[in-house]
Amino acid sequence: MGAWRRAFLYLTRKTGKSVLLFITFLTIMTLVLLDLAVNRSSEEAAARLREEMGGYFKIAVDYEKMNIRQQVDQTLIDKVMQAGGIESYNAMCTYYLPLPELTLTPGRFTMEGDSKAQQARFLGNTDSSLHESFVLDILTLEEGRHIKPSDRGKALVSKELALANDIRTGDTVSVDVTGEGSGDGSQTGADITLEVAGIFDEMQKSDRSETTPECDLPANFIFIDETTGMRIADMLQGRSDTVFNSGAAFFVKDPKELEAVTEQVRGMEGIDWKSLKMSANNTAYQKSVEPLERLAGMTSLAVWLIIAVSAVLLALLLTLWERDRIHEAGVLMSFGVSKKNIFWQHLLECTCIFLAAYCLSAVIALPLSGKAGDMLYENAMSRTEGDETQPHGHTYDLDYAQLAEVEARPDMGISPAAAAVSGLAGISVVIVSVGASFLVIARCKPRELLTLME
Repeated sequence: MGAWRRAFLYLTRKTGKSVLLFITFLTIMTLVLLDLAVNRSSEEAAARLREEMGGYFKIAVDYEKMNIRQQVDQTLIDKVMQAGGIESYNAMCTYYLPLPELTLTPGRFTMEGDSKAQQARFLGNTDSSLHESFVLDILTLEEGRHIKPSDRGKALVSKELALANDIRTGDTVSVDVTGEGSGDGSQTGADITLEVAGIFDEMQKSDRSETTPECDLPANFIFIDETTGMRIADMLQGRSDTVFNSGAAFFVKDPKELEAVTEQVRGMEGIDWKSLKMSANNTAYQKSVEPLERLAGMTSLAVWLIIAVSAVLLALLLTLWERDRIHEAGVLMSFGVSKKNIFWQHLLECTCIFLAAYCLSAVIALPLSGKAGDMLYENAMSRTEGDETQPHGHTYDLDYAQLAEVEARPDMGISPAAAAVSGLAGISVVIVSVGASFLVIARCKPRELLTLME
């Protein structure tokens, strides 16, 4: 009689043991599949964060210092861009200019009857999509497009400003560059015409009070291209060099490597850190990825513990059962059946039960993975918030809005790869367990088995 037939007859005859082993395999594989699904989903979510959520650092002039010997200009930017791991940059400048032809959102100076009530904040950018307000989801583009490095005479205006003045994308806005924001009292009387490339809106309306100046309200922000910003600087201050008075933000390819990149930049020669300051920001990434990393660590540990405990438990259980099968093994050997063939029979028995339990566990784990993942994610989130004593990294001084909370909840599910890995791991545990338990028979000679039978 072959090993396959003997295995089938044993399973149908010993239904109690078969059911117990089936339940054991079912429980183990369901837990393994759930853990693997949560682990894979959390790792994929963390990988997406690293691709989509940029860590960045900003270099700006430290205006608190008395002796400023170096400015943020194109030469400095080109030097910093030579550092490894930096993907892009956004050079920034800020000016305060009046818009007498437009209706601004009222603030402090409107209440006081001051002429500064018509003063808006102009934000020059190499790429407006890389401005921290858009990166941190404080502002979002509603219509049109962002300003790009190749643009000339382009602008982004707020939705509130556009509605109040019936402005649409493609319209033009005239700016009277009077120099009131420069502080030198110069009057140029020059005009700049800007084409509206896009319209933005606030994700969450910032708190407004009667003491907030008009130029500090996001509704009165106007983003302009870098070339226009340099032109305004030339008109206000008679300066043709490319100095960016609001500094430059540099975006790293991997926010996890932000600290290493900033240390590399700090060690560069030719940068006067007595005149400049650096502030790094990967707070959103750290806050979002921390519960995911905690969750991945928890599930990875759980998988290995389950596999280890399962192997020991199955080996002990099967060893006890093998002692009861010594008589059976002795009889088979007396008829000329080899130990290898007997071992193959025992392995087939456990493998058949395992495969049936594995298929059912996949059906059970699929709907449970989402609920289990959400529960574990919430637990990781609560532990992260409880452990948080200070923010990770440094944030910019943004007095006009709160940093938007970025949440990256993993999309739970069991992938074919995860199912295959769990199946191979389960088969490995079965082979190891059957092999360990079969040592009771394998170490005995046929004559010794007959003696033990008696």
